[in-house]
Amino acid sequence: MILTLTNGKEQTVTKQELQYDIYQPFGPSILKTKMPQGFVNLANAEADRILNDEKLSRERDWSHNLAGNVRKEIAIDHNRIKNFPEFLVTMSKMYYKHTIDKEPIEGSKVAFRVWVVSQYAGDFNPVHIHDANLSGVAFLKIPLGFEEEYKKEDHHPTAGCLEFLGSMPNHFARHSYIVKPEVGDFYMFPSWLTHQVYPFRSEGERRSMAFNVHFTMDGPVKGVNA
Repeated sequence: MILTLTNGKEQTVTKQELQYDIYQPFGPSILKTKMPQGFVNLANAEADRILNDEKLSRERDWSHNLAGNVRKEIAIDHNRIKNFPEFLVTMSKMYYKHTIDKEPIEGSKVAFRVWVVSQYAGDFNPVHIHDANLSGVAFLKIPLGFEEEYKKEDHHPTAGCLEFLGSMPNHFARHSYIVKPEVGDFYMFPSWLTHQVYPFRSEGERRSMAFNVHFTMDGPVKGVNA
């Protein structure tokens, strides 16, 4: 880059190369991966087993613990999904290592609470946080007409989207991250990160699987429990 400085009528040209970095030292990290289709299928089968049974749906109702204004929110046992607990442990440890920059301390334990959110047209999830160490979501079903509805919102599409709110709006600082739901997409983030889900109009079910991650440590770990 050639830098030209103008001072009144004088111009100073230097051939000195300018080097710069732009740092992003603040703000939470969001992990994204594609959940294997086998887990999507098994999670949907387990959710169907409960959602399609009114008695089970009432017994597993989890809505009283959640902020959502949605059709059904049910607790599921993730241990019934073969190999899925191991997947959750792996992703939690990967997030931990990336952000804390080391492996979880020896003797630490990780536990999960998992539920399914079954939404239909007009349902939404207001701004909220979770009470855990990490939280996450995986998308399991999308309404057939969702893509067409999403494309119509060409100026600022939000229909059925998940939005993370990381800070107050300000100049030169991104405060919002909007996620368009795609079947199989899996996100993990700090539980204190404010987020919300927008309503949609399409006929059919928008189904997601949400979860909380709880780390139990033998001692204080900066960035996790201290």
